[in-house]
Amino acid sequence: MTVRIGLVAASRIAHQAVYAPLHEPGVPGVELVAVGARDLPRAEAAAARWGAPLAFGSYAELIASPDVDALYVGTPAGLHRAWALAAIEAGKHVLVEKPFANNADDARVVAAVDAYPGVVVMEAFHWRYHPLAARITELIGSGAIGRVTRAEGVFDVPIGQIPPTDIRWDLALGGGATMDLGCYPIQWVRHAVAACPETGGDVTVLPEVVSATAVESAPGIDGALVAELRWPSGATGSIGSSMILEAPHRVATLVVHGTAGTLTVINPLAPQSGPAEVRLATEAGTSIEPVDPSATYFHQLVAFRDAIVDGTPFPTTAADGVRNMQVVDACYQAAGLPIRPTLT
Repeated sequence: MTVRIGLVAASRIAHQAVYAPLHEPGVPGVELVAVGARDLPRAEAAAARWGAPLAFGSYAELIASPDVDALYVGTPAGLHRAWALAAIEAGKHVLVEKPFANNADDARVVAAVDAYPGVVVMEAFHWRYHPLAARITELIGSGAIGRVTRAEGVFDVPIGQIPPTDIRWDLALGGGATMDLGCYPIQWVRHAVAACPETGGDVTVLPEVVSATAVESAPGIDGALVAELRWPSGATGSIGSSMILEAPHRVATLVVHGTAGTLTVINPLAPQSGPAEVRLATEAGTSIEPVDPSATYFHQLVAFRDAIVDGTPFPTTAADGVRNMQVVDACYQAAGLPIRPTLT
């Protein structure tokens, strides 16, 4: 079958997440057929730009269309709950941009209806579908660095790339460094600790947020936040993200310490967009592996297609979206900042 996909919002991220991988190299069995936007001229302009034959002047019209099988929800996080629910209830498969929702309670509401027969609901953490994620699992799971004792993740974007009018400064829409950027390091460290059988081997086991410190750059908005984590196994960790660093900024990095060595992953986020490598340091020496430069978004769309067509299992489920949002919320609470509100 061909999966006919529509875009809920003519957003910047939709170009990267859906149009680009379908355009080059192409994902067999997936076709972009429609764009929905807040008004028809905006939808028509985006549809023409991306080669989609259908344009709708509202998200509701797009969701109701019988010519669409699946939807990519690329709205701000504050709107994910409403439109993901509408899509699921219409029997459409849904790829929801990260973070899954504005807060863990909203995520739970979406996950609670993620039981419609035959409907796939996937969170769009694209990095998780790249071969690099499997390599991280393999190295840690093999005992290459021994028992995992600590995992550290960081991801920043220089302030010059985020104008004051950007939605990332809007609390109601899900703004803040941890929502936009830090949700990735949270997933990276969770993935790393779970990959080690001796530290639990279970991604459902969440770390406690021991402490967190934030720079409040706008009311309720973390321009930067760092948090210290601890798992029941005794493993510790840290995550950090910033939207207020001046360039040059820290490269997106995951560092995993173990009893027998250290694994450093440069750019686990998107190996296609810049230098990426896997560095393994043990008593035997240090080895450096190059990383497959293929696009994370390509692999994500392939996984979405396979889940729809063949029922292939996938890791970024609605349930895991809830778990990641629990840690995000806990980081905000520990830092004395508000959890992002539910929009009604």
